Amino acid sequence: MNDREVISAALRWHTAHEARLAHTTASNRFKSEQKKRDGFGGSEYNLSQKVTAAKRVELAALRKLAKACQAVRTEQERVADADVIDVPARLTYTFPVGE
Repeated sequence: MNDREVISAALRWHTAHEARLAHTTASNRFKSEQKKRDGFGGSEYNLSQKVTAAKRVELAALRKLAKACQAVRTEQERVADADVIDVPARLTYTFPVGE
């Protein structure tokens, strides 16, 4: 599993997530307008179907992203962790005198 596959999976999930949010927003807008008109918040069957389909696509993309991350974590477990040396660093600059 390489970085390109992980990035591809992440972008695929993000695109599906944005699409689901757009469908959910449209559905919620319809429900609130419906409630203002007649006092009851109904749902449009077509909008509900779009939200459900978008959720399925998003969850499938999320599963693929999780598999990609799992593969990367498995590969990283074989790499020995480097010792981290905490050295406080202070960057200083001494101004030349007389210039």
